[in-house]
Parts: sequence; C-alpha cells; structure tokens
Amino acid sequence: MPRRIVTGLDADGKSAVHISEDIGRSGGELAWMTTSVPADNDVMPRLEDVVVGFDLMQSAASTFLLVRMPPGSEFAMHATNTIDYVTMISGSITFGVETGEVTLSAGDLLVDRGVVHSWRNDGVEDAVYSVVAMPATAVGPGPTL
Repeated sequence: MPRRIVTGLDADGKSAVHISEDIGRSGGELAWMTTSVPADNDVMPRLEDVVVGFDLMQSAASTFLLVRMPPGSEFAMHATNTIDYVTMISGSITFGVETGEVTLSAGDLLVDRGVVHSWRNDGVEDAVYSVVAMPATAVGPGPTL
C-alpha cells in the first residue's frame, strides 16, 4: 500500500518527517494540496476535512491525488480548467480523447491540458495512478464539469 510522507520542521527548526501513513485504499485520495502559488509551506492543510472531487481540483492552487480505478470502471468524456500531470503506478488505463485512445501502463507519464477526455479501466487489475492538478486556462471548449 502506498504511503503519504510529508516533511516539515521540528520544534528545533530541523527538517523532520511530520506524516507517514498508508493511503490509496480505493477511489481517489488526496495526498496533499496547496491554496496559493507560491505555496505557503508553513500551512499544514487538514486533509481529512477536504472533499475530493473535480471542484477541488479546479479551485485549489494544486492537488496531489492517488487514484485507484477498479476493472470495468470509467469516467465519461469531460473537460476541466486544469493541467494534470499523471503518473501510472500499476495496471493500465485507456485514456480517450475526441480523436482516439491511448493505453497508459505503469511508468507512463501523461500531461492532460484540460482537453475533452475520458478514462476507462479495461484491465483485470486495479489501475493505480497519481495526479498533480493545477488550475489552468481553458483549452478548446472549456470545462464541462
């Protein structure tokens, strides 16, 4: 199981690990977020109070998500006002755009610039991937979510 490890400073001002915990049991889980650019590293967000969803991804300065999609699951065609940096960790997923599809496998990197797209897990195992999303100007018709 993946872990969330977050650094900071201890009471003496020395670098330290503040959080080390398992994440990524199912669905999408927020690993971290910021509310400003540049990020205020003195802020420790209360992640347990945050509702993960497309609204969050389009309103926070940055979100860092771990997503686990079971076989047969999908997200229909949509577009967002974000730029998303996706890293496939395990399994595979079909990423669709209006003109075709590409299969992403472990180790693949995707930069989704907010175009109309879909996700589908046609495999036999969970597809696990991380996403760093930041607000961005619209590309094409703009957001549908």
